[in-house]
Amino acid sequence: MTNPYLEPVAPLWTRIAGIALLVAATGLTAVLGVGIFDLAVHAANRRAFTSSTLVFGLILLALCGICWQAGSRLACNRHDRHPSLFSRTAWFAIGVALVVMAALMAAVIVSARQPAVLDYQVILTLGGFGVWCIVLAFRPRMERRVDATNGDRKRDERA
Repeated sequence: MTNPYLEPVAPLWTRIAGIALLVAATGLTAVLGVGIFDLAVHAANRRAFTSSTLVFGLILLALCGICWQAGSRLACNRHDRHPSLFSRTAWFAIGVALVVMAALMAAVIVSARQPAVLDYQVILTLGGFGVWCIVLAFRPRMERRVDATNGDRKRDERA
């Protein structure tokens, strides 16, 4: 019996998912653009700008980039030798963004008040995910196994 979660998805569904992600990325880009425009034009919005607004904007920017990257790779069926939904550059950008977000949050929280346990958990989690993404960006490429055999001396068809 095969595991249905490990079966490849039909190309039609991957293109539909890619198009949906591109639509979401377009919406997120529009929201970010309007927010930046309002911030630049209206002085009242600049006075109301807080660190929470900055963190929310950075999270939206990260989601926007993830949606553009994954959507374009799925909708256009663009894949390379790196067996991942994101390219190495995208993994690196996501990792750096998460580490920068964790550092900004740590600086803002420490300067404003005594950090709570939840603050430490969120900062360490974001930083840990960021470091993990950076490690994924620099891991060696997986090459197809040509001469691998399993325990029965039969050809290994994986990868």
